[in-house]
Amino acid sequence: YYQKRHHIDVFAVTGPVMYTKCLIDCNMPISIAAQELLYPAFHFVPNPDAIDYSQFPKCLMFQFGYTCSGLEGYVKRRNRCKAPHTCPFHAKKKPLDSFRRLPEMSEAELCGTLPIGLAYLMDFAQCPAGSPDYGLPLEDGVGTVITDGDFVQMHRLRDALPGLIDSLRYKAWDVLLFGIEWSTGSDEVALFNVPPGGRPRNSNCVGVVINVERSHKKEIVRTVLSACIGEKGFDPAPLFNAADRLSLWFAADKLPGTIEEARIWKSMPLVHRIFSQIAGHNPPLHFDDHELHGNL
Repeated sequence: YYQKRHHIDVFAVTGPVMYTKCLIDCNMPISIAAQELLYPAFHFVPNPDAIDYSQFPKCLMFQFGYTCSGLEGYVKRRNRCKAPHTCPFHAKKKPLDSFRRLPEMSEAELCGTLPIGLAYLMDFAQCPAGSPDYGLPLEDGVGTVITDGDFVQMHRLRDALPGLIDSLRYKAWDVLLFGIEWSTGSDEVALFNVPPGGRPRNSNCVGVVINVERSHKKEIVRTVLSACIGEKGFDPAPLFNAADRLSLWFAADKLPGTIEEARIWKSMPLVHRIFSQIAGHNPPLHFDDHELHGNL
């Protein structure tokens, strides 16, 4: 497959063309199962995480359109290996070992750390008390793990994060979460201490930084981090709930409106360049008012 993929489109190599040739062209007898069992409602699914699978109790499987939904990037961002130390492929990969290199790291290099990051974070969380082996690569006593591939596209946060981590050097802190916060009315990257019960309402965490060598509450940090790692990935809720026992900080890329609105404004220069340079048309992008309907 990998030898043909670069020359023949995926729909012809493993998709409907192959099935048509095997089943229809050869007059092979087939049975068509009920739609609710195998293909309940959708094919274009750019974000499988948004699907409520409980609405389809009789479904035996879900089929999402890989190419038409653009899931190449989704799979790259969500891929996860639970045993990277023994995995023939991921044993050659290294976890993120420097937060200061985040601004200059390539997308491929960052995405390469995503499948193995949580496994190394679990190694740290399960490390015996007093063990000199922390399980995580450290830089200045700090371990950094990216838990969500969306961070790769957050260039403003990537640029600011090394300076924000350095600014905590002389503070008594345990854990720093970083991510995105929307509908804030401000447009900036901000660092703040999370008070007990102070989880930002509209936010998403994409990574965690642990003050491994200087924290005085390592055992509490390990216990709480263990509770954050589950089958579906990293859930920061236990950390926010432990803000009364830990010095928890949050580095947020704040958006004034919704995430969809921010993505639209971010893409406007590209839209203008496509129209003007390729289509030879100067699009009317100057306006006094705008409306947002979903992602349109």
